[in-house]
Amino acid sequence: RNNLGDRLSLEECQQRCLDASSCNFVVHDNRGCTSHRTCRGRPRIVGGNTTTWEKVSSNLAPEGPPVDRPEADEPSFNSPQWMMRCPTEPVMTTACMTTQDYNAATQSVKDLISSLPQTCNIEECPVADFSGCILRMAGHDFMDFRNGQGGSDGCTDMDDADNAGLPECLYEGEFGLGTVTINDAYVQFCDQISLADFIVIAAEAVMAHLATPRMQQSWVRLFRNRFRYGRTTAFEGCVFSEGLLPNPEESCDDVRRVFVNNMGLSWGEAAALMGVHSLGRAKIENSGYDGWWATPDQARSFNNNYFIALFNRGWCPDLNVNGCSDSDEEANRCVKRNQWKICHDNPERPALAHQMMLDSDMCLHFADARGNLLQAANDDCCAWMSTISRRFTFVNAIASDNNEWCGLQCGAPFPNSRNTYRCGAGTAQAGREFRTCCADFFVNGNLNECATIVRGDPKIGGPAVEETMVFANDEGEWQATFLNAWRTATENGFGGQLSNLAAACPP
Repeated sequence: RNNLGDRLSLEECQQRCLDASSCNFVVHDNRGCTSHRTCRGRPRIVGGNTTTWEKVSSNLAPEGPPVDRPEADEPSFNSPQWMMRCPTEPVMTTACMTTQDYNAATQSVKDLISSLPQTCNIEECPVADFSGCILRMAGHDFMDFRNGQGGSDGCTDMDDADNAGLPECLYEGEFGLGTVTINDAYVQFCDQISLADFIVIAAEAVMAHLATPRMQQSWVRLFRNRFRYGRTTAFEGCVFSEGLLPNPEESCDDVRRVFVNNMGLSWGEAAALMGVHSLGRAKIENSGYDGWWATPDQARSFNNNYFIALFNRGWCPDLNVNGCSDSDEEANRCVKRNQWKICHDNPERPALAHQMMLDSDMCLHFADARGNLLQAANDDCCAWMSTISRRFTFVNAIASDNNEWCGLQCGAPFPNSRNTYRCGAGTAQAGREFRTCCADFFVNGNLNECATIVRGDPKIGGPAVEETMVFANDEGEWQATFLNAWRTATENGFGGQLSNLAAACPP
């Protein structure tokens, strides 16, 4: 493809590379893979079987068929920089960046989001999917930090199964609209801003743009005031990052390994970062998981709804959601994926049936009946929390969730009862709360609870149980902790190399 995205024949591509000092090109090989390289002097065509060809003159295409060469000098994976179009030579490190530059870059991303269809329902929500993909890219980039290597350097393997779905929002096109990619914003700044910096900027633009109106301006201001530029994009030599991303089914063991041990965050900061799950959803074709962390109607709002949903629901195991058979798993063709689903129904809010949580979400707040890590594959129990608290108030969380608790409207009668639900009033309601929050279990005669936190006393719970309750009730507290975690996550590995936005750049 040329810089406008038009398809070229292989011969046209070769000729253009010979005519220019550098160019970007894309080759679709016989496996349907997509790759590109920047050509210099000795152009290289990279597909499923690496092929190189020699430059014979500055004006002529090579004669004869391409010559097969060894693959020794090729990187072992495709990093985002290889895939992104740029009409000039992209900068690897941002030399200078002003507040005006930051505003322009974030606006370019906001314009992309505004250009998407605004439909948002159970089946589709383009804004949520596109925004969630951008945040996932930023997260996969910084989650590979360990022992001074990695971090937000723009280097992650696009061929890794963990990154499935990322090319669509980066450079391939989402939702059948073709041009709606981060590349279409990045291409406007690629000669000035490194891709490593731009990925962080794009994520900040998404979060600020989709924040609740009450918080939006504070997100815009705080992200901009705290942003520091100067990240160098890595596009080769990032093999060390393989296998460093967390496995959700390892529960808080992997949260500890990646976020606490490798990235240096506290448990509260790790939980705060998980709040990005308020945007977007999981898709079986990408990760093997299925559903929305927030309700679909809320999945395009960046707020604390993730934490509200975490403990304002009753959660039950949802096993093998990707339908992986025993024989396929034994043959290593797939891995069974397990998550958590809501244990109660609300006919008036069918979107609740499409909500889910992963083990790595649930374990932050809940533990199993023995106080150990919660895992859907091992714990056949209902995780829920009573509103009858002597320590915490849930007024804000309940009010923010349609004035409901476990799908039951405050002031409405309990199912099959004349008693009215008073949302946190009276210890005599704890049993009825359980029957409401864990309705699916209770109907089947299963009274098995996970280590339920009754009366808001987090004696037995996950390692961030206190923080998640605070974040659910106070969006400002979550924002403050999130910003600290975000700075650490996106600046790890760069030490004193980053600079505050400048008032002006030298000519």
